[in-house]
Amino acid sequence: MKKLILFFLSVVFAGFFLGCATLSKNECLEADWHEIGYRDGSMGAPRSLLQEHSEACVKHNVRADREAYYRGRHEGLNVYCTLDNGFNQGRQGRKYNYVCPPDLEREFLAGYTKGKEIYKYESKISSLEGRLRSIESQIQTKEKQLYSSNLSKEQRAKIRADLKYLDIQYRDTVRELRYWEKMTPVE
Repeated sequence: MKKLILFFLSVVFAGFFLGCATLSKNECLEADWHEIGYRDGSMGAPRSLLQEHSEACVKHNVRADREAYYRGRHEGLNVYCTLDNGFNQGRQGRKYNYVCPPDLEREFLAGYTKGKEIYKYESKISSLEGRLRSIESQIQTKEKQLYSSNLSKEQRAKIRADLKYLDIQYRDTVRELRYWEKMTPVE
């Protein structure tokens, strides 16, 4: 239970620590290197993050305890490198930094691959739906222009040609969307 709570707390702080990848003076002075390693491991951070932490702390005359950090990181990787977490990471479109030890990587990658397929599928569907909305908006704009009273025959002909082209794009996008909707990946 304690490890689960620590994992969720690490998720909250992940954006901060992975974003700047340094520790403050107080964090360096009060550092529990095992806990920092655990947090980094449970977030799938690369080994190189210790170097960044070390560089931040050396400015405050604090040396990283590499042994404690790597012990904690190893424990954290046991939380990160699971089938379920791999699936979640892939489904959220996150990059895998190849941090899992060989004995855990196969299971993690199995989940990650499935999650990544769903992410790609959902991204494609979302992209096509966005394209449809854009085309619909363009059609509405062109139709309003077509029915305005101050147009020449040439301008009306150009707008009609644009509308035909947009109609073709719309139908092609609808067909592609239907195709992708039939290809629903299995969760």
